[in-house]
Amino acid sequence: MTTSLYIDQATKQKAAQKAKKDQLSFSAVVRILLSDYADGKIVIGARPAVHYEVSNIPVDSETQAKMDAVITKWRNKKK
Repeated sequence: MTTSLYIDQATKQKAAQKAKKDQLSFSAVVRILLSDYADGKIVIGARPAVHYEVSNIPVDSETQAKMDAVITKWRNKKK
């Protein structure tokens, strides 16, 4: 049985390059992914957001200044 799929050119090219690097054919990758999806090994869909509990903790001005300095240093490292 032959099935046609539409895959945009950019995605197909990236996947084909990765498959080649992994010494697989593009069609093998598609078959593996579809098989794993059918067997429930891959889940596609929305995931619930992680729930965080937030608390306010009062701090003195000296501690706040130290925390602000750490954040400023961290932000400057990312640039």
